[in-house]
Amino acid sequence: MNQRGFTATELLIAIILLVIVSAAATPFVLGTIQAYRLRGAAWQVAGDLRLARQKSVSWGKSYRFTFKNKNASSDPNSYLIERNEGGSTWTSDPANRIYLQTPGGPTYIMIDPSSTPSGTPIVFSANGTVTPTGTIKLIDGRGKSYEIVINSVGRVRVTKL
Repeated sequence: MNQRGFTATELLIAIILLVIVSAAATPFVLGTIQAYRLRGAAWQVAGDLRLARQKSVSWGKSYRFTFKNKNASSDPNSYLIERNEGGSTWTSDPANRIYLQTPGGPTYIMIDPSSTPSGTPIVFSANGTVTPTGTIKLIDGRGKSYEIVINSVGRVRVTKL
């Protein structure tokens, strides 16, 4: 009699091999996911900086990119884009609020406290120039980082460190 199929022992060996291969691949996959999240956060910050500059030129008003805004969130790693309505009046756009930190999650992205401008709003004037210029550094839980550099004419550059 010609039987087809697998024995229980063969199935058990195949399952054990699958578990071993999965366990070996997990750290690589998690590291890749964290790297993509960090890169995505860096490009999102850079894109929002470019958006603030573009809005300032288009609308002829100053826009600022504010970190550690106590009105935006209790999270010090959040930021907000605000429009100057004249004088010292700034109006926020809730759609432009982002949180970089996900405590307790698989990724932990934060703004490096040694970055410049540390807590100082980045202000884009109506002609697109920026004050102050500086570097924003994003770090994840593994110590990997990206640097976002803003020069005086408002050019934003992202670099992996």
